[in-house]
Amino acid sequence: MKEKDLDELTSIWQQVKRNVEQPMVDISAVRKAGESKKKSTLLAHYGNAAVLSGTVAMLLFYFYYLYNFQDLLSIIGYNLMIGGLLIRIVIELLSAWRSAKIKLSDTTRASLQQSLTFLEFRKRIHGPVTIIIFTVYFIGFYMLTPEFSRYISLKWLILMDVSALFVAGLLVYFIKRGINQEMHHLKKMVEIHATLVESD
Repeated sequence: MKEKDLDELTSIWQQVKRNVEQPMVDISAVRKAGESKKKSTLLAHYGNAAVLSGTVAMLLFYFYYLYNFQDLLSIIGYNLMIGGLLIRIVIELLSAWRSAKIKLSDTTRASLQQSLTFLEFRKRIHGPVTIIIFTVYFIGFYMLTPEFSRYISLKWLILMDVSALFVAGLLVYFIKRGINQEMHHLKKMVEIHATLVESD
Protein backbone atom coordinates (compact mmCIF):
# COMPACT_ATOMS: atom_id res chain seq x y z
CA MET A 1 0.00 0.00 0.00
CA LYS A 2 1.39 3.38 -1.00
CA GLU A 3 1.95 6.04 1.66
CA LYS A 4 -0.51 8.33 -0.11
CA ASP A 5 -3.19 5.64 -0.07
CA LEU A 6 -2.49 4.87 3.59
CA ASP A 7 -2.86 8.55 4.46
CA GLU A 8 -6.15 8.67 2.57
CA LEU A 9 -7.50 5.64 4.41
CA THR A 10 -6.35 7.09 7.73
CA SER A 11 -8.17 10.30 6.87
CA ILE A 12 -11.36 8.36 6.14
CA TRP A 13 -11.03 6.52 9.44
CA GLN A 14 -10.48 9.73 11.43
CA GLN A 15 -13.43 11.39 9.75
CA VAL A 16 -15.67 8.46 10.62
CA LYS A 17 -14.48 8.47 14.22
CA ARG A 18 -15.43 12.14 14.51
CA ASN A 19 -18.83 11.44 12.98
CA VAL A 20 -19.71 8.55 15.28
CA GLU A 21 -18.84 10.63 18.32
CA GLN A 22 -21.93 12.69 17.55
CA PRO A 23 -24.81 11.62 19.82
CA MET A 24 -27.49 10.71 17.27
CA VAL A 25 -26.44 8.05 14.75
CA ASP A 26 -29.25 6.28 12.90
CA ILE A 27 -27.57 2.89 12.45
CA SER A 28 -30.45 1.52 10.38
CA ALA A 29 -30.21 4.43 7.93
CA VAL A 30 -26.42 4.15 7.78
CA ARG A 31 -26.61 0.41 7.05
CA LYS A 32 -29.27 1.00 4.38
CA ALA A 33 -27.08 3.62 2.71
CA GLY A 34 -24.13 1.23 2.79
CA GLU A 35 -26.11 -1.58 1.19
CA SER A 36 -27.25 0.84 -1.52
CA LYS A 37 -23.64 1.78 -2.30
CA LYS A 38 -22.65 -1.88 -2.34
CA LYS A 39 -25.50 -2.73 -4.73
CA SER A 40 -24.46 0.11 -7.07
CA THR A 41 -20.89 -1.18 -7.07
CA LEU A 42 -21.98 -4.75 -7.82
CA LEU A 43 -24.23 -3.62 -10.66
CA ALA A 44 -21.33 -1.62 -12.11
CA HIS A 45 -19.07 -4.69 -12.10
CA TYR A 46 -21.68 -6.87 -13.78
CA GLY A 47 -22.54 -4.09 -16.21
CA ASN A 48 -18.88 -3.67 -17.19
CA ALA A 49 -18.54 -7.43 -17.65
CA ALA A 50 -21.69 -7.53 -19.82
CA VAL A 51 -20.56 -4.65 -22.08
CA LEU A 52 -17.09 -6.14 -22.46
CA SER A 53 -18.57 -9.59 -23.19
CA GLY A 54 -20.71 -8.08 -25.93
CA THR A 55 -17.66 -6.38 -27.40
CA VAL A 56 -15.70 -9.65 -27.34
CA ALA A 57 -18.60 -11.46 -29.05
CA MET A 58 -18.62 -8.85 -31.85
CA LEU A 59 -14.85 -9.05 -32.28
CA LEU A 60 -14.96 -12.86 -32.39
CA PHE A 61 -17.66 -12.75 -35.06
CA TYR A 62 -15.79 -10.12 -37.06
CA PHE A 63 -12.31 -11.65 -36.91
CA TYR A 64 -13.10 -15.37 -36.89
CA TYR A 65 -16.21 -15.62 -39.07
CA LEU A 66 -16.82 -12.47 -41.12
CA TYR A 67 -13.26 -11.69 -42.24
CA ASN A 68 -10.41 -14.12 -42.53
CA PHE A 69 -7.21 -12.24 -41.74
CA GLN A 70 -4.15 -14.07 -43.02
CA ASP A 71 -1.10 -12.10 -41.85
CA LEU A 72 0.57 -13.27 -38.67
CA LEU A 73 0.76 -9.64 -37.53
CA SER A 74 -3.00 -9.29 -37.91
CA ILE A 75 -3.68 -12.56 -36.07
CA ILE A 76 -1.49 -11.43 -33.18
CA GLY A 77 -3.18 -8.02 -33.27
CA TYR A 78 -6.79 -9.12 -32.99
CA ASN A 79 -5.91 -11.75 -30.39
CA LEU A 80 -4.28 -9.01 -28.31
CA MET A 81 -7.50 -7.00 -28.58
CA ILE A 82 -9.70 -9.94 -27.58
CA GLY A 83 -7.28 -11.22 -24.94
CA GLY A 84 -7.08 -7.87 -23.17
CA LEU A 85 -10.86 -7.63 -22.99
CA LEU A 86 -11.16 -11.20 -21.69
CA ILE A 87 -8.69 -10.40 -18.91
CA ARG A 88 -10.75 -7.35 -17.98
CA ILE A 89 -13.95 -9.43 -17.90
CA VAL A 90 -12.29 -11.87 -15.49
CA ILE A 91 -11.16 -8.93 -13.33
CA GLU A 92 -14.69 -7.48 -13.22
CA LEU A 93 -16.21 -10.84 -12.26
CA LEU A 94 -13.53 -11.32 -9.62
CA SER A 95 -14.27 -7.82 -8.32
CA ALA A 96 -17.98 -8.60 -8.14
CA TRP A 97 -17.22 -11.78 -6.18
CA ARG A 98 -14.95 -9.93 -3.75
CA SER A 99 -17.45 -7.11 -3.35
CA ALA A 100 -20.29 -9.55 -2.65
CA LYS A 101 -18.21 -11.11 0.15
CA ILE A 102 -18.12 -7.81 2.04
CA LYS A 103 -20.75 -7.94 4.75
CA LEU A 104 -21.65 -4.52 6.11
CA SER A 105 -23.63 -6.27 8.84
CA ASP A 106 -20.35 -7.74 10.10
CA THR A 107 -19.03 -5.00 12.37
CA THR A 108 -15.68 -6.62 13.18
CA ARG A 109 -12.49 -4.79 12.32
CA ALA A 110 -11.44 -7.77 10.18
CA SER A 111 -14.51 -7.18 8.01
CA LEU A 112 -13.69 -3.48 7.76
CA GLN A 113 -10.16 -4.40 6.68
CA GLN A 114 -11.72 -6.49 3.92
CA SER A 115 -13.51 -3.38 2.66
CA LEU A 116 -10.29 -1.35 2.77
CA THR A 117 -8.41 -4.11 0.94
CA PHE A 118 -11.06 -4.18 -1.78
CA LEU A 119 -10.79 -0.41 -2.20
CA GLU A 120 -7.02 -0.74 -2.67
CA PHE A 121 -7.53 -3.62 -5.12
CA ARG A 122 -9.81 -1.52 -7.32
CA LYS A 123 -7.34 1.39 -7.21
CA ARG A 124 -4.64 -0.91 -8.60
CA ILE A 125 -7.01 -2.19 -11.28
CA HIS A 126 -7.86 1.36 -12.37
CA GLY A 127 -4.19 2.30 -12.40
CA PRO A 128 -1.55 0.27 -14.24
CA VAL A 129 -3.83 -2.67 -15.12
CA THR A 130 -6.35 -0.53 -17.00
CA ILE A 131 -3.61 1.44 -18.75
CA ILE A 132 -1.85 -1.74 -19.90
CA ILE A 133 -5.06 -3.37 -21.20
CA PHE A 134 -6.11 -0.16 -22.96
CA THR A 135 -2.69 0.26 -24.58
CA VAL A 136 -2.47 -3.39 -25.66
CA TYR A 137 -5.94 -3.16 -27.22
CA PHE A 138 -5.00 -0.24 -29.46
CA ILE A 139 -1.60 -1.69 -30.31
CA GLY A 140 -3.47 -4.78 -31.46
CA PHE A 141 -5.81 -2.64 -33.53
CA TYR A 142 -2.98 -0.83 -35.31
CA MET A 143 -1.28 -4.15 -36.02
CA LEU A 144 -4.18 -4.81 -38.41
CA THR A 145 -3.24 -1.78 -40.53
CA PRO A 146 -0.77 -3.52 -42.92
CA GLU A 147 -3.34 -6.11 -43.96
CA PHE A 148 -6.14 -3.55 -44.15
CA SER A 149 -3.95 -1.53 -46.53
CA ARG A 150 -4.27 -4.27 -49.15
CA TYR A 151 -8.05 -4.03 -49.24
CA ILE A 152 -8.90 -0.35 -48.73
CA SER A 153 -7.56 2.86 -50.20
CA LEU A 154 -4.92 4.94 -48.44
CA LYS A 155 -7.50 7.68 -47.78
CA TRP A 156 -9.83 5.31 -45.93
CA LEU A 157 -6.93 3.67 -44.13
CA ILE A 158 -5.73 7.01 -42.78
CA LEU A 159 -9.30 7.95 -41.84
CA MET A 160 -9.70 4.65 -39.98
CA ASP A 161 -6.45 5.02 -38.04
CA VAL A 162 -7.06 8.67 -37.17
CA SER A 163 -10.64 7.93 -36.14
CA ALA A 164 -9.31 5.29 -33.76
CA LEU A 165 -7.40 8.04 -31.93
CA PHE A 166 -10.62 10.02 -31.43
CA VAL A 167 -12.37 6.87 -30.22
CA ALA A 168 -9.49 6.27 -27.80
CA GLY A 169 -9.85 9.82 -26.50
CA LEU A 170 -13.58 9.38 -25.92
CA LEU A 171 -12.99 6.07 -24.18
CA VAL A 172 -10.39 7.65 -21.88
CA TYR A 173 -12.90 10.34 -20.93
CA PHE A 174 -15.75 7.92 -20.16
CA ILE A 175 -13.49 5.39 -18.44
CA LYS A 176 -12.04 8.12 -16.23
CA ARG A 177 -15.50 9.38 -15.35
CA GLY A 178 -16.62 5.86 -14.50
CA ILE A 179 -13.53 5.30 -12.36
CA ASN A 180 -14.13 8.52 -10.41
CA GLN A 181 -17.74 7.53 -9.79
CA GLU A 182 -16.78 4.04 -8.64
CA MET A 183 -14.05 5.33 -6.32
CA HIS A 184 -16.54 7.77 -4.80
CA HIS A 185 -19.01 4.95 -4.12
CA LEU A 186 -16.33 2.68 -2.68
CA LYS A 187 -14.93 5.36 -0.37
CA LYS A 188 -18.45 6.12 0.87
CA MET A 189 -19.04 2.41 1.44
CA VAL A 190 -15.82 2.14 3.46
CA GLU A 191 -16.81 5.21 5.49
CA ILE A 192 -20.21 3.69 6.21
CA HIS A 193 -18.67 0.35 7.14
CA ALA A 194 -16.26 2.13 9.50
CA THR A 195 -19.19 4.02 11.04
CA LEU A 196 -20.98 0.74 11.75
CA VAL A 197 -17.83 -0.77 13.27
CA GLU A 198 -17.28 2.24 15.53
CA SER A 199 -20.94 2.34 16.54
CA ASP A 200 -21.11 -1.34 17.46
